[in-house]
Amino acid sequence: MALTAPPRFCTACGAPLSPGARFCEQCGQQVEEVVPVPFPVHIPQIPAVIPFGTMKTGIFSFKDLVLVITADSLVAVVPVGTVAGELNRVQEEISATLEETGIAARDFWEVSAHISPGLPRAYLTPRKVPVTLLNEVRSIRTRLGLDQAPWLRYARMTPAEIMTESPDSRITARGEILYVRGEDQVADRYGEDLLVIRTRDREDRYRFSVGSYYPARSTLISMLEHWQLPALPGEQIQSIVPACFEPGPKDFDFQYVFNLLFTDRRLILATTSGTDEEVERQGTAYMEKVGQMATQQGMSPEAFGAASEWRDAPWQEFRQHSVHEILDSDGVNFFIPHSILKGVSYKPGRRPALTLSLPEHTLTLEADPLFSPGPLRAAQASLRGVLSITI
Repeated sequence: MALTAPPRFCTACGAPLSPGARFCEQCGQQVEEVVPVPFPVHIPQIPAVIPFGTMKTGIFSFKDLVLVITADSLVAVVPVGTVAGELNRVQEEISATLEETGIAARDFWEVSAHISPGLPRAYLTPRKVPVTLLNEVRSIRTRLGLDQAPWLRYARMTPAEIMTESPDSRITARGEILYVRGEDQVADRYGEDLLVIRTRDREDRYRFSVGSYYPARSTLISMLEHWQLPALPGEQIQSIVPACFEPGPKDFDFQYVFNLLFTDRRLILATTSGTDEEVERQGTAYMEKVGQMATQQGMSPEAFGAASEWRDAPWQEFRQHSVHEILDSDGVNFFIPHSILKGVSYKPGRRPALTLSLPEHTLTLEADPLFSPGPLRAAQASLRGVLSITI
């Protein structure tokens, strides 16, 4: 889903304004910065039970799982006995029905939460649901008997009872969780999305089918916000460091180009919306503009970039959206609270690096030497006393 902002116009001359602009490019008049209005924080009903997962238990072995999110822990339940068979049957029925009706899996879970408010939502921001879709999903849920779905039994069990019934299950205390991330790359009914739970001493990878990744991700994000972030209104983006590449092993791990959004309470890693071609075309056009501005000031692009905060750059469009809109816009976007981050350090050189230090864990990104120094200095100044940033 692409992020789109309403058009803005200069109140002095009426000229259109670029995303994130603070001054009119036509007449030079200063304009007010748009501050997104935050949506009320949604705390999902607990426990939340998410079906249709699998986890790897060996080199070539996997086990089915149901993820149970309680007020103080995550339980990766390995279903046993007839429950496992019932889950597989219902999963196939839902998958076949969605393929037949053309209803997107994410929409199915979101509309289900509208019908039964206690169910986990698939989006963080409120969604309008067409009446036709609402009635269609209600009919599907009734026909398949999903109000008595086999996975709901785990909502009535304590983690201890689950472990007694299924010793292969796994419990993660909420205090162990550093962050949650994943990727939603499924293009067909047989594909799986990946959810990653990063703790202080391990990384748990769970795969979900039939779109259940989305309610799992949305619920975990909501709960992590409730657990890890101060309950204060008006979260603001302080600075944006663009084009940070995650150099994971090819065809094995994550490889994304993130924009690092430093807010007053967390660091958000968000990809740029659009196709690869659109993003590349936008980046090329802006690089040409940067070269022209540097030439006009008699500076090299590197020197120009070191002194710039890039307030007219295309990535400033993120400022026009709420945090939840940004997280909803792409299933790979995630955040790390400042309370979890031990520090951020920038190492210049031929291949500049940004290191995010967490308890017992680090994330290293390849930084852009042109675009990183200025925004990092801005973040360093605005978050002094909140987050350690070393340049």
